[in-house]
Amino acid sequence: MNVVFVHPSYPNQFTGIANALSRKRGWECAFLVDRAFTRQIRRDKPPVAYYGYGEEASPLSGTYYTRCIEEGARRGKAIVEALAHIHASTGIDAVVGHASFGATLFVREILAIPVVSYVELPGYHPAFCRDEFPGRYPQSLMDVALRSLIHSSVIHSDLCVVPSAYARDLFPPELRSKVRVRMEGFALPPPAGDREALRRELGITGDGPVIGFAGRTLEAVRGFDVFVRAAGRIRAVRPDAHFLVVGDEASIYGNEASYLGDSSFKRHALRQEGMADEEFIFRPFVPYDQFVRYLQAMDVILFPLFEGAANWGLFEAMAAGVPVIASRRCFIPEVIEDGCDGILLDAADADGFAAASLALLEDSTRAEAMRRAGRQKIARSFSMERAASGYAAIIREAVRRHGSGARNPCRGRQRVIWPAA
Repeated sequence: MNVVFVHPSYPNQFTGIANALSRKRGWECAFLVDRAFTRQIRRDKPPVAYYGYGEEASPLSGTYYTRCIEEGARRGKAIVEALAHIHASTGIDAVVGHASFGATLFVREILAIPVVSYVELPGYHPAFCRDEFPGRYPQSLMDVALRSLIHSSVIHSDLCVVPSAYARDLFPPELRSKVRVRMEGFALPPPAGDREALRRELGITGDGPVIGFAGRTLEAVRGFDVFVRAAGRIRAVRPDAHFLVVGDEASIYGNEASYLGDSSFKRHALRQEGMADEEFIFRPFVPYDQFVRYLQAMDVILFPLFEGAANWGLFEAMAAGVPVIASRRCFIPEVIEDGCDGILLDAADADGFAAASLALLEDSTRAEAMRRAGRQKIARSFSMERAASGYAAIIREAVRRHGSGARNPCRGRQRVIWPAA
């Protein structure tokens, strides 16, 4: 089975899946990514073949609510043209691509190749997840536009894969029969060894416990303000505590910036609690290996998430053996069994997050049991091997559906012939 994974970035959600799948007998995997990553790919020397595509330099209309559709269609055109040449050269049995970027929009219609679309969240849901920052008219327009791109891509696919049942249930009922749930896989890092030495290496001095927060960005959808409030309550009881924050000072997935003027959400959260930068250890979003080391330096990590179909930091924290205290929202109850491999609370319950953290810090036996249970959950249910097998089953099903002509508008059409590059 020759499969091409398509994503505009490198590395991405499919990197580990493709590498693991290519190790299975009878599977050949390749990647198609934006050629801007050529130098990085050559440096990393990945175990599968990589191809590049380039988008044509044409201006966008500049209209904010159509931007995602314009970009998706333009990117989709560049991708289908690159796939056409790969297909003519080596043959492609199936394509797996990120639909939210338009990667799969044209593939089945133009090339008649079986297609699996990947979708994380089928819309602009994070803009509506906080009562303090209600979605406005512009966000509603953007949400409808993005959903239109995603739903159309799923219609023009044989199957769709999402990382959680929560994400599947956000699709309209008429599309859910095409949606399959399969989270990407995660590896268990080796134990940290001397955690005190690790903390010194990372610039964390002193003997107190380390309470963590991690995310790509410090924004409302991730509940950074809840973490800040919880930190203030923890410090009142444990003045020796350290608060380690890994993430960039930016808002990507929410709309709080439209309410805060020139202030970032990080500044807003600190100002609300009367706290200063110096009371936290801030680190930017870092490469994966370094991120894991920061996780291993933590005694507990908080994830007061308000929205999401998955949060890779949460899975990585469990894999690293960090006790997780998270919100009882969105996808998280699918992953964490409350009281066993984590603790679940209301997302806005800063007092609860603080109390649960303090209780774990005082109960080393329970904390250690939670560390072991989290790692076991990842090894049992979310390993890379399990994820690759799940993707293999979905790809095979998509090929069967395509061959049977199920919902395939290309059946019976003459295949498009592309000119040589």
